This record gives sequence, C-alpha cells and structure tokens, in this order.
Amino acid sequence: MDDGRRIAYDSPVVTTQFQVEIAANRRLTGGYFVLELASERANPVADATPGQFVMLRGDWGRDLLNGRAFSVLEPIDRHRFSVLLKVFGRGTALMQDMPVGAPMTVTGPLGQGFPAPTEGRTQLLVAGGVGLPPLHFLARTLAATKAPTPEMFYGGRTADDLVLTDDLERWGIPTVLATEDGSRGVHGRVTAPLLARIELAQARAEPVELLACGPTPMLRALREIGLAHEIPTYLCLEEMMACGFGVCLGCAVPVYGDKPYKYCCTDGPVFEAAQVRW
Repeated sequence: MDDGRRIAYDSPVVTTQFQVEIAANRRLTGGYFVLELASERANPVADATPGQFVMLRGDWGRDLLNGRAFSVLEPIDRHRFSVLLKVFGRGTALMQDMPVGAPMTVTGPLGQGFPAPTEGRTQLLVAGGVGLPPLHFLARTLAATKAPTPEMFYGGRTADDLVLTDDLERWGIPTVLATEDGSRGVHGRVTAPLLARIELAQARAEPVELLACGPTPMLRALREIGLAHEIPTYLCLEEMMACGFGVCLGCAVPVYGDKPYKYCCTDGPVFEAAQVRW
C-alpha cells in the first residue's frame, strides 16, 4: 500500500489521500454495517475529531468514479479506524459486500467537527439513523475524559435502525431511544423526549446545548427548537459531496452573513444552527 500523498489545489485546502485495506466488515441490523479500515503506515484519521469525515472509494475502475463521504466512527489506533454505513445506493451496496483484504482509497480527515464542550453546560446529543457516528465518537471521547457526561437522544424508524447502543450503555451515557413505529424505546420521533428534557432543564435553570446529526428534516426541526429555546445548537449536516474538499462546489449550504453560501465539506459539516439559512 502507498505511504499516502499530499494533495494541494488552487483553494487553500490541503488534504491527505492514502490506501487502506478492509480489516473487518461487520453487518448489523437494518442494512447497517461497520467497516474497519487499516493502513500499513500511521494515517491522519488517528487525529480526527468528532464530526470530521472521510471520502472512501473502492477499487472499482471507472464505475462510481467519485468517493463517498462518511463520518469517522472511531479512530482505533494510528493505523486503523472505522466507519458506520447503511446501504442506500450502489456505492454502499458494493461496500457492504467487500471482503476482508479488499483495497480502498481514503481522503481525509476532512471538514470541521463539533466544538469542545462549553463549561457548565450539559451536552444533549441527538442522533437520527445513520447520523449516529459523530455523536457516538463524541460520546466515547467524553466518556474517556473528566468532561461532564453528555446525554444521548437516538431515534430511528424501527428498532433495526438503532445500532451500537451497547457501546453507549458500556460507557455510561444516559440514552433515550425512540422509534417511529414504537418497536423500541419511546413511540414517536426523538424530538418529543428531547423537548421534555429541554423543558426540564429550563425549569431547573440548567444550561444545555444541542449537538445533532441525522436526516435534514430532523435537523431542520432541531434548528427551530434550539432557536425557540435560545439554546446553543450545532448541526452536523448531511449533504451530497463529490470531492470533499471544496473544489466541486456541490455541497453549498445557505447561510446568513457576508456570503450567501458556505460549503459543507470545508466550512462544515458542523454549523451553528443560527448560521444556517433554512
């Protein structure tokens, strides 16, 4: 496998591309699976922060030329990291069937992750479906430090969409689960128990902040909740990306300020909710 190479473009972005092999391909429920990727040499994903992502591409020749963007699930060590995926289209279907030892190309880590915890505020982490990885990563990071324990609100359509919950239990992360069909946890959308928790916090004068990743409709709702309750809210957006480092300009996000748009891959994927012009 290659050592990795630095790629510089006309933009100020400089990123790293390197080769890996699939060390494990673990299937979960609901079409979800975890890929563990390993490189011969130490790779920069070891220094990724929660919310950053990588672009992955298999050895597929001219089929599916562009990589696919996935949040980092866990930097395991200097050589290995993992991502959580769900089969949505042709690219993820190909990845689900890739055997151990298959080569892949990685570009990353990319983007801007979540901010450090604000002293004195309880972090309420809100994950929807495949939006779990950056918050799972964040929960693990905080559980390993002396930082205040966050609380997780994790929702999906069915019980099969709620994966890796054993990790949260093992780390001692208080977790509220919700499913739209009532097959696990609270019956309904995850925003309902979250609103109850926010109201409790405001009755107690307890400062909280929201950090979320999931489907855009969920993030739109959380933006409104955060603004209405005057709570600091950070959204990890899910946008289609072709390059991952600001060249293709395909992941524009409407924002307030001097510029009408920013780009999910370089300015995000984490944005302050008040900044996003939805």
